[in-house]
Amino acid sequence: MGCLYVILALLSPRLLLGGLWIFTDYVRPGAFESWIWPLLGLIFMPVMTLALVWAYNTEFGPWQIAAVVIGALIDVGSNGEGERRRKRQSAKS
Repeated sequence: MGCLYVILALLSPRLLLGGLWIFTDYVRPGAFESWIWPLLGLIFMPVMTLALVWAYNTEFGPWQIAAVVIGALIDVGSNGEGERRRKRQSAKS
C-alpha cells in the first residue's frame, strides 16, 4: 500500500494530499494547527506539504528535513518551468 501512495504522490500530489486530508487523520494531528495551512499547501506547494505531513507523522530527523527541502525545490522548480514555458510561448507570438 505504501508504494501506491508514492506512485500517486509522484503522479498527482494534490489528489493524494486531498484524499489523505478528507479520508484520514494523517494530515491533522501534528503537522498543522489549523485548516488554512494545509489548504494553502494544497493549492501552492503540494509536494512540500506532503513531505511536511510525512515528516511530522514520523520521527523528525535529517531524512525528514531533506524530504521537505526536496519537496520545496520540486514545487518551486515546477512553477518556474511553467513560467519559463509561458514566456517562451508569448515571445513566439
